[in-house]
Formats: sequence, structure tokens, C-alpha cells
Amino acid sequence: MVGSTDSGGLNVQSTQTMSGNVTATTTANFDQTPGPTYVSTTAATANSADNVISSGGTLSGNLTQSSTGATVNAESQTNATNAYTTDASQSVQAVANGQQLGATDSNVATNVTQTNASTVTANGGAVFNYVADQGQFSATGAGNDLTASAAGQVSQNLNVSQTNTGGVTQGAMFVNLGNAEVSSTSAVATGNDITASNTQGALAVSDNQNNQSYVNAQAVETSYEFGGATVQAEGVGNTVTATNIGPQTELNNTQVNGLSAVVSSASFTGNSGYDVGVSSSATGNSATGFACSACGGVMNVWNSQSNAGGVSAQSLVNVTGPARSAAGVANAVGNTATFYVSAPK
Repeated sequence: MVGSTDSGGLNVQSTQTMSGNVTATTTANFDQTPGPTYVSTTAATANSADNVISSGGTLSGNLTQSSTGATVNAESQTNATNAYTTDASQSVQAVANGQQLGATDSNVATNVTQTNASTVTANGGAVFNYVADQGQFSATGAGNDLTASAAGQVSQNLNVSQTNTGGVTQGAMFVNLGNAEVSSTSAVATGNDITASNTQGALAVSDNQNNQSYVNAQAVETSYEFGGATVQAEGVGNTVTATNIGPQTELNNTQVNGLSAVVSSASFTGNSGYDVGVSSSATGNSATGFACSACGGVMNVWNSQSNAGGVSAQSLVNVTGPARSAAGVANAVGNTATFYVSAPK
């Protein structure tokens, strides 16, 4: 669903429901080379909506999304055991409910409700003999996602409710490279996500997030010879970010992460090369608020976070031969909240 206006105001009353399964699959097989550039994009989405305004008026309304099918599943596999390429980019994404709001020199005042009961999985795999320059491989799985962005003189008032009860929310990427100059493998899994950014006007976000899904992020890369390799995995039950390059930020945040665990793992295995960095983070509930000190710098926050499940993060670096540098980082946090007022960077 797309709604937009560049004249007057826009009031949207939208209800999206999906009760069936959603599946997107990409399989690519190469004996020699796909050419100097290889790009693969796979996305499965149950409900998607995009509402924007640039008229100077107000975007208002009630936006509801619900996914009750058994699965929202995206699968991507590249089989190129004997093949080479210069640059490779492969992404796989699965999202149950996705809502985007955008405003330019206008106002936003909306109620957003997102409910997911589907298992959401984004699984990717790639095998290449040789990547001569850049190789980027990513997997993203999310139950509910809301993104609100602004440009110019904008004020936003968002009231958001997100509930994720699917059995599993997963992002996983497995990459096997014979030789790679620069490679990046990442996996992100998020139960509920709100990202709101604003400019020049006031930003007010009131949210209630409830995640009862098992969240799993897994990123695995092997490269026999490597120049620079980066492997990252991030798993989050609930996350909200409210940032304002403007005079005032208000955040009224309630987050509940249930008994199901949040698990993140990242690993790299190689023989010899230069630099490798592996990082893994797992978080039950995360909240971030920012206000601009150079714009007035007022921030009011009401924050409640509850985490009942296990949270675990694991990083593994295994290099059997010589390397210039190697780093492994793992962070596991039940609840984290950061609120600050400073000059924008």
C-alpha cells in the first residue's frame, strides 16, 4: 500500500492482513563466472506500506498490519564452487510487517499497530572460489518494522504498538570463499523495531513493544585466503530509536521481551591473510533517544523494559596460518537504554 500527497493533508485509514504463507527463493548456479559483478536480492514480506507527505500539511491516520500465516520465508543460495567474480553482493530479507513514513516540510500524526504470529526466516548461503575485490553477503529477519524519516521543517507524533509472537524470528547467512580480497558477512534478527528520525520540529514517540518469539542471528564465513574479512551478527527482541535534529524529543517507551531466548553467533575460519574482525551482539530490549543541543536540546523520557528470556552472544575466530590482525567481540545485554543531548555529528 502506498499513500502520498504534495498538496494539502493526507489522512490514511489502512488495514492489511495476511493469513497465508509467504515464500521468496533465489538459487543461482555458476560453473565459471557470472561476470565482473554479481548481484542477488531476495525479499519476502507479508504486509508492506509506505506513506509520504511533502505538502506542508499533516499526514494522519490509523495504520494496521497483521500476519497470521505459518511462515514468512526468504531463501537465497549461490553455488559457484569453481567460479570467480570481481564484486559480489547478495542479500536476503524476510519481514512480516513493514511500515514506512516519510515527511518533507510537513507534519506526521499517526497510530500504527503491527501484529505478527508468523515464523519469519531469512536464510542465505554462498560459495565462491574467488572474489577479487568486494564481497558483501547479508541476511535480515524481522517480525515488525516501522521506519519514520524526515527532511526540512518536520514535526512528528507517533503512537506505535508492536506484538511479535511467531515461533522463530531468524536471519542467517553462511558464506564459503576460497579466496577473497575484502569480504563482509552479516546477519540481523529483530522481533520488533522502531526507527524514528526528525529534523527542525518536535518528535514524540509513544510505543509498546512485546516480543515472545525466539530470535536467532547467525553469520558464518570461511575463507582459505583473505585480505580483510568482517563477520557480524545481531539479535534483538525489541528496539526503539528516536533521534531528533530539532528542539524537542519525547519518548514514552514500554518493552517486554518474553521467555524465548535471543541468540546471536558470528564465526570466521581461514588459513592465512591480513585482517579479520568478528562481532556478535544479543539484546533483549534496547532504547535510544537523542535531542540536539544546538537546536534547543529538550528531552523527556519515560522508559520501562522487562526481559524474561535468556540472552546469549558468541564470537569465534579460527585462523590456522599467519594473519596481520584478528579481533573477536561478543556482547549480551538483557536491557539497555541510552538517552543523550549533544551537538549533532
